[in-house]
Amino acid sequence: MGQLESRSRHVSTAAAAPTNDAAPTKAPASKPAAAPAKGAAAGKKWSLAEIFAQFDVDNDGVLTMGEFQRAFRAIGLKKRDGTKYDVDLEMFNSFDTNGDGQVTIKEFEANCKPRTREKIEQMLNSGWKFDPELWAKSVERHSKWDMAKVFKQFDTNGDGELDMDEFKRAFRALGLKKRDGEKYSVDQEMFNSFDSNGDGKIQLEEFEKNMKPRTRAKIEELLEAGWKFDPELWAESQERHATWDMAKVFKQFDTDNDGSMDFREFQRAFRALGLKKRDGTKYDVDMEMFKSFDTNGDGKIQLEEFEKNMKPRTRAKIEELIDAGWKFDEKLWLESQERHAGDEPFDTAKVGC
Repeated sequence: MGQLESRSRHVSTAAAAPTNDAAPTKAPASKPAAAPAKGAAAGKKWSLAEIFAQFDVDNDGVLTMGEFQRAFRAIGLKKRDGTKYDVDLEMFNSFDTNGDGQVTIKEFEANCKPRTREKIEQMLNSGWKFDPELWAKSVERHSKWDMAKVFKQFDTNGDGELDMDEFKRAFRALGLKKRDGEKYSVDQEMFNSFDSNGDGKIQLEEFEKNMKPRTRAKIEELLEAGWKFDPELWAESQERHATWDMAKVFKQFDTDNDGSMDFREFQRAFRALGLKKRDGTKYDVDMEMFKSFDTNGDGKIQLEEFEKNMKPRTRAKIEELIDAGWKFDEKLWLESQERHAGDEPFDTAKVGC
């Protein structure tokens, strides 16, 4: 009996042992097993160069602003509030560190912020995959929205740039409208936002790089609705506005061909044009107005300054006069020069007053 009890206790202990051992073995096996898998997925590092290369279907090693925007939209990134993540100019410039208007693979890799990289990796870890068919459709759909093509249509002389007048007319030709339905008009501030190098002209690169997403969207809407460039209408516009060429107006008064006008010459030029204020009185150039043109402060206004710094309202007034038949009278201007030849030389130091 004692032996039986002893054997029974031994068997009972042996049988119970696996149960006691299994409990601590099973519990760690279930929890840690799930944790590493989750950690591995969340911590996996993806090659952003490979992601970039998928969107770079033409294999030129770069993405333009439009391609870059569409790539981020395709990945489906969202902000904290759940709205779609959209690439603006500031973000694009943070990647485009050499400022050439394009993002290379190296720039993409080097300048992708940890938070943005983390969001992209989260999307990849949750199963996002590049869809070449959808991307090909996007490329095809947006090929007609190529801002470079739009720019080149208006650049009929092929010099690769648009001046203020051409730029204004191009936007009018597109027929952009504001929220209130009024026509969209280019002012100096808007022109300057494109003319980042400050040379008074907008190059294709500047046009592409500095176009705000909202403006781009408006142009794309018009293109999608069927807007097409009309070369005949544009040629008529060019011919009609040739008489409004501010460079020609400037050069007519610059009879000594030194490419500049001092304060007194500038005053007399505006008087010769016959500009008037709203109340009907003569428009007279004061020092404040002169300095608004003479941005380099050398006491003279160069052609470039004349073109770049003319306010839309002043330009409109001059164009109205030219449209109404005003013409430069060389004889009267020479008489004016002769009459003022004895005037005391203009003191350039007054410009800094």
